[in-house]
Amino acid sequence: MSLARPRALRPGDRVGLCAPAGPVDGDRLARGAAELRSLGFDVQVPEGIGERTGFTAGSARRRTDELLRLFADESVAAIVCARGGAGAGQLLRHLDPELLRAHAKTLLGYSDITFLHLYLGRLGVGSLYGPMAATQLADGSYDRASLRHGLTGEGAPYATAADDLAPLRAGEGEGVLRGGCLSILAAAAGTPWALAPDGEDTILFLEDVDERPFRIDRMLLQLRSSGAFAGVRGVVFGDMPGCAPRMAEDYALEDVLREALDGLGVPVALGLSSGHTASPAVTLPLGVRARLSCGEDARFEVLE
Repeated sequence: MSLARPRALRPGDRVGLCAPAGPVDGDRLARGAAELRSLGFDVQVPEGIGERTGFTAGSARRRTDELLRLFADESVAAIVCARGGAGAGQLLRHLDPELLRAHAKTLLGYSDITFLHLYLGRLGVGSLYGPMAATQLADGSYDRASLRHGLTGEGAPYATAADDLAPLRAGEGEGVLRGGCLSILAAAAGTPWALAPDGEDTILFLEDVDERPFRIDRMLLQLRSSGAFAGVRGVVFGDMPGCAPRMAEDYALEDVLREALDGLGVPVALGLSSGHTASPAVTLPLGVRARLSCGEDARFEVLE
């Protein structure tokens, strides 16, 4: 499937905010909107974005309508999610694939927004895995160069610097960049929106936060058993904060990852600071080609 590439943003373009998952703190959302304006964009904040129903930002219908209106609105050049949390998966069966494909535009978010990245990936629409309005954008804790490149095409594609990554298995691989939050990818296995490379060469990015090592092992087993690793030519993990074993345990997270991917025969690295990370969050363009090289050190680079 050919990739529908949303157009690059220009100064003054309008960015629409949306809350497809968890409820949003108004002060943090305002700070994130101000940060986007400082980057040169106009910002549209929809009415109702501050609603709350249980653990979500209003009903599934409200959140779906908000997202579809932003896609259909020709004055909106890109969509920035407010936060993750939970609930984005509730929207998938209500979305209009023809509308999203016909009005392809950049969607930016991470964590639970992985559900939407999976949906867009199935449509052949590129998207951005990166900071959100009420998270890193509100704090300024994001990598500005990779965000600007993802939104506008300015500058060079992202590549890690020396010592950014820890190599776990040697090799070199190249393919289309897919992935996102590990627990969401595992939850989507067996659904119509599951990660399914369909034979394409893939560089798989996986990240999460506060998951015990045995759960990470279980989720990787689920993904491998469901066919999500078919065509994978390299695996790069995020920082995985809060996922290390407890002090009393006599093994490391690296041991768990190596064993879970045993026999895969592709390069594996750990430490790409995108999604849940204490470092400035990198923006990754999903659906474009990337390369992972691992030897004594490791290097990840976006090729498009």
